[in-house]
Amino acid sequence: MYAPSLLDPAADELRLADVVGRGATEVAREARTLLGERFSSVTFMYVLMRAFEVEYTAARDASRWHEFHGGSRALSDADLEKLLAPWLDH
Repeated sequence: MYAPSLLDPAADELRLADVVGRGATEVAREARTLLGERFSSVTFMYVLMRAFEVEYTAARDASRWHEFHGGSRALSDADLEKLLAPWLDH
């Protein structure tokens, strides 16, 4: 796991990026870009929680988005949008 000091700049950039209102899939893709080689399901959860105050369980579920992980438990774009809407639709 990375120290928060290495992840907080990405969370700050994500919060300031013009992605809110463009949907959760854009937020997720931007987070992946900002994190670069530091990207993982855990770091994605962290930046979601820091940037948008997403609850832990929702951030954990969001880390199963199909572009990050495959398998039967992967979230579709529509599932991700619905899951993160309470934090991103303002």
